[in-house]
Amino acid sequence: MVDQVAGRLVFSRSRSGLWTWALNHRVTLFDVSFVLAASVLYVFDAALADHPPSIPWWVPMAIGGPAGLLLTLRRRAPWTVLFLLTATAVGLTAFQLSIGALNLVIQVALYSVCVRTTPSMMVAAATLAMCYPVSDAIAYGMGPLMGTLRVIGAVVNLVIVVGLAYAVQIGRRRAEQLERTLALLDDARDQLAADAASIERARIAREFHDIVSHNLSVVALRAGVARAVIDRDPDHARQTLQELESSSRGALGEMRDMLTALRERDSSGKETIDWQPTPTLDGLDALVDSVRGGQVTWKLDRRGPVRELGAGVEMTAYRIVQEAMTNVLKHAGSGRARVLVEYAAATLRIEVTNELAATEGEVQRPVSQQSGHGLIGLRERVALLGGTLTAHPVMNGFRLEAVLPCPENSDLT
Repeated sequence: MVDQVAGRLVFSRSRSGLWTWALNHRVTLFDVSFVLAASVLYVFDAALADHPPSIPWWVPMAIGGPAGLLLTLRRRAPWTVLFLLTATAVGLTAFQLSIGALNLVIQVALYSVCVRTTPSMMVAAATLAMCYPVSDAIAYGMGPLMGTLRVIGAVVNLVIVVGLAYAVQIGRRRAEQLERTLALLDDARDQLAADAASIERARIAREFHDIVSHNLSVVALRAGVARAVIDRDPDHARQTLQELESSSRGALGEMRDMLTALRERDSSGKETIDWQPTPTLDGLDALVDSVRGGQVTWKLDRRGPVRELGAGVEMTAYRIVQEAMTNVLKHAGSGRARVLVEYAAATLRIEVTNELAATEGEVQRPVSQQSGHGLIGLRERVALLGGTLTAHPVMNGFRLEAVLPCPENSDLT
């Protein structure tokens, strides 16, 4: 029983291997099979056909048989095969010997030439193949009518072969063009995916920058205030440290939420939850209050009818104010700063200005602040919404202004 099962497994594997080999060599097997079939037909035709008594019966077989074998080379040297087969057919016809299946073999050779060449060369190949029908009509002394019909029949056959080859050639070109198009589409898809990933990384970097830089600036501010008053006002220092702890915990909480959401992605890389923080302009009061108590006096003004804006505009406006305040905390030692939010009919204008406290006798001058990654990120945010952003030093201070388009039909609060 075991031997029978093993024998079946061996037979199944050998059959599978034979089938794989046949698929890999199907082109060669087709050519050999066709040549063998044509040779058999030629032998039967040559044996049964009439031939001149002065020529032995085996001569046509000795000439036409090897000529038919040339068809196996039609893919490597199609012009050579066509020329030799046509010459063989013309030579046999000149001695009034039967060519058997060589007529069909010549048409296959013509197809092999036409499928690989230009239309003008197709006409040349068909003209070469026409030498056999013309010589056949002359050798057998056909009359004008029969000779004309013989040539017309040959022309029809050759036109069919050339047309088939031309159609196959067009089909191959279209297939190649389709493959190139698909390759370009794949490249474009990969490029779009790479661009989307780059944009996503830039967005994440902006969010981290806005959160970390602002909260660290607040932490530094609170720590400086506590250090300055710890000796003369311990209660104030204790309260400042408590606010410092609260700000630090809030910053850590925001970063933890972002990192947690970034990890919660499915296997395809898409986000499973909407993790993006969405601060709004309602939080500006708390944002300004978080930086009070230092050497910079802050003021928040609102103008115009306050209304709810889109989530994108609200978040961008909040980040603009946050980044501007962070820059003030970094570069301004002491002085005054103002945050202005002006609601117009179709725009929202944000202006953040600071003025340094000048010492007595000191000449006021513009304050230079280098445009870092924070301002670059803000410009990208504003540009995505179709707004404008300007940031430049002014006399003894710095000014940042952003104008964001917003819907005119926003609801009033």
